[in-house]
Amino acid sequence: MRLINILNNKISLYRVFRLRRRYVLTKGNWPRLRYLASSAVVMSMMFASLMGATSSSVAFAPINNDIISTVAITTNDKYDIDMLQPLPLNIIEEAAEIVVKDLSPYEEIIKISSGGTIAGALQDAGVSGAEAYRVVKVMSEHYDPRSIRPGQVISIYVDPSENDLKLTGLDMKITPIKELIITRDELERFSAKVNEAEVTLQTKAAMVSIETSLYGSAAKSGVPASIVAEMIKIYSYDVDFQRDIRRGDKVEILYETYETRDGMFVRYGNILYASLKVGGREIPVYRYGGKDGYVDYYRENGASLKRALMRTPVDGARMSSGYGMRRHPVLGYNKMHKGVDFAAPRGTPIYAAGNGVIEKAGRNGGYGNYIRIRHNNGLKTAYAHMRKFAKGMKSGKRVSQGDVIGYVGTTGRSTGPHLHFEVIKNGKQINPKSVRSSSGEKLAGRKLKDFQARILAVKQKYVVLAQDLKFAKNEL
Repeated sequence: MRLINILNNKISLYRVFRLRRRYVLTKGNWPRLRYLASSAVVMSMMFASLMGATSSSVAFAPINNDIISTVAITTNDKYDIDMLQPLPLNIIEEAAEIVVKDLSPYEEIIKISSGGTIAGALQDAGVSGAEAYRVVKVMSEHYDPRSIRPGQVISIYVDPSENDLKLTGLDMKITPIKELIITRDELERFSAKVNEAEVTLQTKAAMVSIETSLYGSAAKSGVPASIVAEMIKIYSYDVDFQRDIRRGDKVEILYETYETRDGMFVRYGNILYASLKVGGREIPVYRYGGKDGYVDYYRENGASLKRALMRTPVDGARMSSGYGMRRHPVLGYNKMHKGVDFAAPRGTPIYAAGNGVIEKAGRNGGYGNYIRIRHNNGLKTAYAHMRKFAKGMKSGKRVSQGDVIGYVGTTGRSTGPHLHFEVIKNGKQINPKSVRSSSGEKLAGRKLKDFQARILAVKQKYVVLAQDLKFAKNEL
């Protein structure tokens, strides 16, 4: 700290060498790292000469008394100019070399602080307010500077001239694949462009043995939560993930990821294959899209997993209350519970359990925010206590199975965030588990042959990647 005080208050090296204060010191009066080492070297040389260098041991050079006077004055010490010995020639040359080197163009990494702005960070780095304004203005053509977040890293390129600190360029990552680049031309004009990295499609295999929860076991095996959520959605027509999954069940999965050529993750793609081994049965499914553009997941015999109604119309939910008599958590007496409750975090998406038309979307007494959908075969489904509806949900709106219709909340007569789900047949609520819903599409003819060929290719891909995975884990 004593060295910092000397550099800031007493020695004032930036005055001796005619450097602007902001070149040497930050806004908080801390020496910039690139000058700290050189300042220490130069000052040690000067003090060594002032306190003990002799003319007989080194070669001397003439020195301007103005500089010595400046040193004497800025150190606030009383020196007799005639008593000060001139600096040795080799020390002057070394000091000059350090200063010249420090005035060469350089790159500096700056980071946005909490509550900070791009313009403020540039000025803290020594860029003038006028130049910072020009940079932010040209940047706004491709990126909103107000959306900057704390911790964002920016590379700036600086040319310290004799009179000012000149910003020559700036690089900033705005997404994993997009980089904002600002350059300065010969006419001193700034221009901005966005470079987008090339993205490649990768395929990854994973094997999960369920020990505790599905999400926890998947995370331990390196499977991201978003892929697990998509898998639950695929199987939700056939599997109750709250009641059917047990310790020791296994999952195999083959999914896509998009990455840059240098391996930086961009986003996840589709699940190509999954096999859920649960309760002694194995349920393999494959993604397939025909020439008509319709994409779905099918069993090996070509039958779609989709049924008339989904059994669990919300991702990752825990069934907190089943159909039947129970003590009402709000009213405090026994009352028939005419639906199934799924506890989930506030804001979790709720899906339409089947294709149909919305009959009602609005407030409905103790149900809170409520949607009722009319399906084929005389069935209806109802969804209650929503936090809010998805955009465009209103009476008469046609929805497809799996469409997001709203979000989990706790509106109406509710003690916590959950979805109250009902199945209605002939105007009466029935137990959702009692509904025997028919299967969806089944592939046939050329579609079935094409699908079977696709299955072979996917299986081979999984076997190869799974072998590599086992080798990497030393499980072979």
